[in-house]
Amino acid sequence: MQRFIVAQPEAVEELFDKLQIRARDNPKAWQRLVKATDRAHTRYLQVGSPDARGFYHGLLTGYAVALKVLQGKMTGSRSR
Repeated sequence: MQRFIVAQPEAVEELFDKLQIRARDNPKAWQRLVKATDRAHTRYLQVGSPDARGFYHGLLTGYAVALKVLQGKMTGSRSR
């Protein structure tokens, strides 16, 4: 699995692709998250300023966390 850094455009595209694939399997359960992510992705591509792109990148990062939770990949606290 490739690791991405904050504000890396490839990270946004990877998230969007993963969500679209997952949503096809169970569209009803994922409908709201897909709609919100689609809207944020569209705006991310439309805005020009780095600050605006950063905002939408952060929003999409939050959706990535929601995606992990829905997939059951969040385990709570980390072991140290």
